[in-house]
Amino acid sequence: MRDRERGTAWLLVAVCCLLAGRAPAQVVNGPHLDPQYGVERVATTPPTIGQCTQCHDIHDTDQTAGPAEYVLYRPSDNNLCYDPSSVSGCHNAVPLNYPLPLQDFMPDYTDYPGYPEANAGGEKIHGVLYRGRWPGSTVFESPDQVGGHYISPHRNDLDMPRQDAQGVGQCLNCHDPHGTTNPFDALKGDYRGVEGHADFGPPEAYQHCFQCHGQGGPTGMNPEGRLIEDLYDESINPGTAGHQIRRDPDIALSWPSYMQVGDKLPCSVCHNPHGSRGNDGVQPNAFLLNDAIPGWSGITDPLNVAEQGRRVCFGCHIPSDGVPGSREVLGIVMNTIPNRGPHRSSATRNCMDVHGKWYSSSTSHNIHNIGRGD
Repeated sequence: MRDRERGTAWLLVAVCCLLAGRAPAQVVNGPHLDPQYGVERVATTPPTIGQCTQCHDIHDTDQTAGPAEYVLYRPSDNNLCYDPSSVSGCHNAVPLNYPLPLQDFMPDYTDYPGYPEANAGGEKIHGVLYRGRWPGSTVFESPDQVGGHYISPHRNDLDMPRQDAQGVGQCLNCHDPHGTTNPFDALKGDYRGVEGHADFGPPEAYQHCFQCHGQGGPTGMNPEGRLIEDLYDESINPGTAGHQIRRDPDIALSWPSYMQVGDKLPCSVCHNPHGSRGNDGVQPNAFLLNDAIPGWSGITDPLNVAEQGRRVCFGCHIPSDGVPGSREVLGIVMNTIPNRGPHRSSATRNCMDVHGKWYSSSTSHNIHNIGRGD
């Protein structure tokens, strides 16, 4: 970029920061501002991809076309992200690579191995059509419930910290459209790939989730939702916290080089914070269960329905009478689990009756803090 163009771009950044009530600061990771892959709501000649004027009318020339607040082209609510007037559709549609498979993560030679990201040889694949963790605005905006739970609780739960004029949870609870220090997804909090072996407390790498799913979370949250940080805390649950990776050959045949004993399973393996439409695209899951895992469709009560609980566990693990090495999760080549009666594919006992389904305290055994079983 030529000096004059660069100066103009940063001037616009500063103007937008001031309009939004933020002090102008260098944007470390701002995907919307990328001059090649950033936001392009309106095609222009010459192209102005990634410039603030794609969202803001800095001259405020037409008050009938947009609100005065932040001089955005439309009201500042969730629909701003989905507006279909964009050339690229903004974030309305379901991406081409949804649901992002568990094999699609940053490899071990990158800065943040294990992060769920569409990539080619460790190079991020850019564009909204490859944001494979996003199920589309129809799913996120859905008021539907399954098993008494919203399929999109981060939009619909009344205890969401930041709500728009319609009283629904905003995208801004988790994302900053102007960029953050996080290298991925404009996330406001710290979230990385597989980590945690060096943390005595809950992993710093997952604090983006724990800032709500901890004892300091929203007061209206279900008590079990506020326990998650403790269940990932090695000082409270040594050796079991966070569905730990133990490098046990009875569970897996090989591991990526970046995984260490004591690493905790990332939240994004089992959950999609944007909601669920089910792996089959028809039967949504409760509890924000990740649509990327085969067999995870229509799971509404896995703690109490044995067939559903077994589908949850065997979404990653291979039954004792299965084929060793036939499944890979985050680069872990899975082995068959030990040869015991309930571990066979024909068994009917709920795995969670043995390994834990309780959320009464910070030391309860459940899928976040696995008990050893009998």
